[in-house]
Amino acid sequence: MSKKDGSVDLRIRRTQKAIRDAFFALIKEKDFEQITVKDITDRAMISRNTFYLHYSDKYELFNKICYDLMRTLFFRAGKQLRRVQQHDFTVESVASIIKYGIETVDEDREQYKILFSSAVTADILIDKMNIMARRFLDLIKDDIDGISEWSMAYIVSGVTGVIKYHITHNIDDLETECRNFTKIHLGSIIEIARAKHDKR
Repeated sequence: MSKKDGSVDLRIRRTQKAIRDAFFALIKEKDFEQITVKDITDRAMISRNTFYLHYSDKYELFNKICYDLMRTLFFRAGKQLRRVQQHDFTVESVASIIKYGIETVDEDREQYKILFSSAVTADILIDKMNIMARRFLDLIKDDIDGISEWSMAYIVSGVTGVIKYHITHNIDDLETECRNFTKIHLGSIIEIARAKHDKR
């Protein structure tokens, strides 16, 4: 599927896009459980053999979609986190991480919105977002040493909840919302991180 230089052949990318576009179109029309590989191949106008060259079944396709969304979010928000770690933890700087992450989600807003519209795909996507958010917190484990697993679970569910709310609602002032959320829910953690940062 990949060339020697690691790039993906244009024909393969087109086929994968056609498969994904077909999947998202079908999710708008019926529940995930009702979608078959035949539905996807008919909509994408490809053969079943072509589909199976790329994915073993619809579950692998959906998992790959989620993986790509989470990888993009984790990578981009992680870059902003590293900038904050190099300088200082403040309400504004931490709020910028959340804002940057939500703006990244906005680039794939339609895909997120479609996945959140189906109960099954929404539950699976939330689970994967929770895992991603927890991995993200592990990046600052040394900065927030002493935070309990109880608190970690609260932060993870809060962040994923905010992302879902943003996707399913219209937010007028994202910057203010991110700052207020950070100040109210993450203030104590920021204090711990700043104290640790000051000792270095």
